Amino acid sequence: MQAFTFVHTADLHLDSPFIGLEQIDPEVAAVLKDATFRAFDNIIKLCIDSNARFLLVAGDVFDSGDRSLRAQLRFRDGLERLDEAGIDSFVVHGNHDPLDGWTASLAWPERTHIFQGDKVEVVPIIDGGENPMAHVYGISYPTRDVRRNLAAEFHR
Repeated sequence: MQAFTFVHTADLHLDSPFIGLEQIDPEVAAVLKDATFRAFDNIIKLCIDSNARFLLVAGDVFDSGDRSLRAQLRFRDGLERLDEAGIDSFVVHGNHDPLDGWTASLAWPERTHIFQGDKVEVVPIIDGGENPMAHVYGISYPTRDVRRNLAAEFHR
């Protein structure tokens, strides 16, 4: 089996409002306001620098279902950089950013797979030939309040 590298991240909460920032120094507030974007940029750089096979984003990309346009554009732009570098992206939406939240009509990069919320999906990671090196499993939160046990839906 061929060895490969992947990067896993979760809970990015891009463009989080950081409630209470008005109480602190404006310069510090500005740094904190952009901290989630800087962290995401560092993740993208890590993927490219380490020649990762894929990035797995496991939930709560955005801070709420009403995700900001700024956050969506920055996220899409980061995934586009990975796409251009030949790196796949797999995205799971969590309870803070469920699939039924507001989303701008953006074209996602070709190498980006966004998991749906109706059932667990399995995506094979193919080596240079036709053989799967690994399988990525995922299911997104379709709504904020999911009553069923999503973990119980995963099977080998």
